[in-house]
Amino acid sequence: MSDSSFSPPADARAPTPPPATVAEVEATPMRTLVHHGESVEHDLRMEDLHRFFGERQIEFAGLVRDGRVTGICARSQLGFLLGSRFGFALNARSPAHHAGVKRPLVLEENTPLRQVLQAALNRHDDEFYEDVALVDQESRLIGLIPVEALVRLQSRLVSAQMEEMRRQRDVLQTQKTELFEAGHAVRQAQALSAGLFASNAVGVGLLDPAGRLEVSNGRLGELLALDSPPPAALAVDTLVVEPERPAWCELLLELQGGKQPVRARDFDLEIPGRGRRNMRFSLGWIAETSQICICVDDITQQREIERHLQREEKQKLLDTLVGGVAHELNNKLTPVLGYAELLAQNTTGAQATYVGHIRKSVQESAKIIRQLLRLSRPEEASIEALDLRDVINEAALMLQFQAREHRVRFLVEAGPVALPVRADSAQLKQVVMNLALNSLHAMEAAAQPVLHIGAGRDVTGIYFTVRDNGSGIPVGVIGRIFDPFFTTKGPDKGTGLGLSICHSIVRQHGGEIKVWSKPGEGTCFTVRLPAMLDLPADARGDSHTPFRLGLASPTSQRRVLVVEDQPVIRNFLKEAVRHLYGCHVDEAANGREGLALLDRRDYDLIISDIRMPEMTGPEFYLRLKDRRPEQAGKVVFVTGYMGQDQLQEDIARWGVPVLAKPFTIDRLARMCAARMNNKIAGVA
Repeated sequence: MSDSSFSPPADARAPTPPPATVAEVEATPMRTLVHHGESVEHDLRMEDLHRFFGERQIEFAGLVRDGRVTGICARSQLGFLLGSRFGFALNARSPAHHAGVKRPLVLEENTPLRQVLQAALNRHDDEFYEDVALVDQESRLIGLIPVEALVRLQSRLVSAQMEEMRRQRDVLQTQKTELFEAGHAVRQAQALSAGLFASNAVGVGLLDPAGRLEVSNGRLGELLALDSPPPAALAVDTLVVEPERPAWCELLLELQGGKQPVRARDFDLEIPGRGRRNMRFSLGWIAETSQICICVDDITQQREIERHLQREEKQKLLDTLVGGVAHELNNKLTPVLGYAELLAQNTTGAQATYVGHIRKSVQESAKIIRQLLRLSRPEEASIEALDLRDVINEAALMLQFQAREHRVRFLVEAGPVALPVRADSAQLKQVVMNLALNSLHAMEAAAQPVLHIGAGRDVTGIYFTVRDNGSGIPVGVIGRIFDPFFTTKGPDKGTGLGLSICHSIVRQHGGEIKVWSKPGEGTCFTVRLPAMLDLPADARGDSHTPFRLGLASPTSQRRVLVVEDQPVIRNFLKEAVRHLYGCHVDEAANGREGLALLDRRDYDLIISDIRMPEMTGPEFYLRLKDRRPEQAGKVVFVTGYMGQDQLQEDIARWGVPVLAKPFTIDRLARMCAARMNNKIAGVA
């Protein structure tokens, strides 16, 4: 491309011919000196400011708050704060104004030119090179003026003054000088325009009125994956995805003839070799050449970051909601399960069957609550011996609602024989659910959708399959489905991370994942894992004999204190302890009442809730530890939901056992046995 094929107007940094008179120079509008109008919020985090500068070829940006300028931030100052060994860790979340220049020069648009030049060019040291912020009368940013532009303007002013003096002596010499300077400025402007066009970080090109690409810079060729040289008269609308092509053509018609000013709009493009990308187009009509100028930037990653932040906010809300619901439901389920066990000791026949149904329903409800908590706040990887059938059954329980919503026939076949593996239960469950949800989405158009999850064992090890009769995976993309961020769904339906996460989890467990698919017939994912010889006794749940309750009459001289704010749970704990130990039981509705009782007597066991009004369980424990450390060693915590990570770490450090609600009397007995310094009959 020749230098004359594209000549965008020179920006404020390009030298222009000096005015003929001093008055003309002084009348120069300040807006014409603005280099750019980029700005960031005053309290923007520095890590976001770092990203902002990384995406722009500028050294300074305005700092604004409520739309008004508060200062100027500098790339160099940001680099100084974040560039050290620990700078980024220390300052990444600091506000952007910490990277501001110390004495920013902010001037109103109507400030006299001489006053502007004096204020800007009389600065010393590094301040001399800082941009000047130009604002309107309401302190709103118009743009930033580079010092180079002011120096050139000062030079023009001095030159104009010299010209006026020389004009009196030699008009002819002045005209020759002006002609030379004008020619030199034109040559500089042409060279600068060509350089900016070729090296611009944004894709720039020219379209004819029909939307065919006539001229493009190197960056546009990279964004659109064009050959070098690019194909002649490429129709850009062939890259725009089908649903958005009418909007693209309508936009071109609106721009022709200058009917619309510069327009900016986002379009999805299908780029050969790069897949679907989200591009931002800024388009304007050039009347002199009857062409459309386009500036193109790839904002796919930016949109993904925005969606990620939205998901993070939703996740925080989910954590809070699920935690509160889990706490309340576990509190309500605890006495139901406990009293059902007490009733089971004295009932037979049909009544015993009814009580068994109650116990089973409570335990299944508690299992669902635990699964919700794992989804909202995933636990750290915990490799243990487990039965793969349990993982599949728990995942199937969570998937039943989705299957019903999609009207899918849901089949689960895990077999009667244990499938022992060493794995993290939560992560394997995530793999099963991710694969199943993918299958549900693939069967949206199926007439009779069927989702099948099966598991078994063969000579190669333990395996499970997730099979559907959906649309299948196209042959051209099946080799990329495990690549991060690759997805055939729209941006609102998938991030392209689900299958890559599944692949990573399976690989970390020493297994492999394979896929079979045929368009129109369905897809089958097969996950294979190394097998164990057998499950240990504790993983099979047969490591001890269930505890049997004794007489409820108090015959022991031992005393137990129950600290619980919920009356129903408090009464259940009191009744359960009396049946377990045949001892005296005192009760308190909160930590303050519990401390008052402990001031009067000793206890062989103290059972305390964690979340209570007035004084929480941890506060009660710490007060007791300061006053009577020997009694603090008798404390057992019970809780519907512990919540904060820091609280969990503190309780683990104190060595206080925690019993999660709802719990069986058998678990209560085993948890309390060590604190009572006594082995109970029937407790291993």
